[in-house]
Amino acid sequence: EGVQILGGYGYCREYPMERHMRDAKICQIYEGTNEIMRLVIARSLLRGK
Repeated sequence: EGVQILGGYGYCREYPMERHMRDAKICQIYEGTNEIMRLVIARSLLRGK
């Protein structure tokens, strides 16, 4: 939502918000979607790990 608040400036590399958005997206791609992560966490909790 921070990118939307800043409008076009949210995508400019001069502003930290662009880097935060880029880093968050990379983490999501690397780690998997939120639904998959929930399944992984639930399975490990059920197994007692």
